[in-house]
Amino acid sequence: MTAQPRTGADAPRARVGWKDVACIGPIVANSIYYWVGVPLQALLIGRHPLLLSALRGSIASMVATGAFARVGKVSIVAALIAPVPVSMITDPCYFWAGRRYGRRLLAYLEHNDPRWRKRVARGERFFQRFGVWAVVLAPVLPVPSPLFYLAAGEAGMPFIVFLLADLAGTLLYIGAIVAAGFAVGQPAVTAAQAISNYALWVVIGIVVLTVVYSVWSGARAQPTTRT
Repeated sequence: MTAQPRTGADAPRARVGWKDVACIGPIVANSIYYWVGVPLQALLIGRHPLLLSALRGSIASMVATGAFARVGKVSIVAALIAPVPVSMITDPCYFWAGRRYGRRLLAYLEHNDPRWRKRVARGERFFQRFGVWAVVLAPVLPVPSPLFYLAAGEAGMPFIVFLLADLAGTLLYIGAIVAAGFAVGQPAVTAAQAISNYALWVVIGIVVLTVVYSVWSGARAQPTTRT
């Protein structure tokens, strides 16, 4: 007598292994790093925009590096290359998450809603024809880029093809933003320097307000004892 597969509540829970940590861990760490590093934006944008661009890859930092390149304070090549690593750092993780979990997620959706079968089929046909272009244009489309990277992994796109398409799209995105800063030039440099001149006091004020609010909230949350 053959054993029947267990489903629902009887099915054993999948264990989290090192592959899951290696896949999801960098995404979580990058999200934490994003919020922890917010003060760097104001501190560095007017003094070391190229360093800020390499550390954060934010739109403001790339505009600033373009403007600094216009006035001869930063190399335009460095302005284009500096934000590439931090901009792409989690993209392969999303790709592998799609490769690792995508099919199970789609199977779950199809099981609970038969309409997803047609949607999944259409999506897979689309990615077979236009998947590379979808990855290239992902940074500039009004849709979260990770969704395209997840779809690329689930659709079975070769990893090297994904990396090349992702690099092309990242350079396209960075180039457009740096070009905008280059076009503005000196006014953007002046604005960035003004922000950095007052950044330290702004950061100190935010920290003080955060501490005061945390202490005040903690005091209010404590139950009062009646005598």
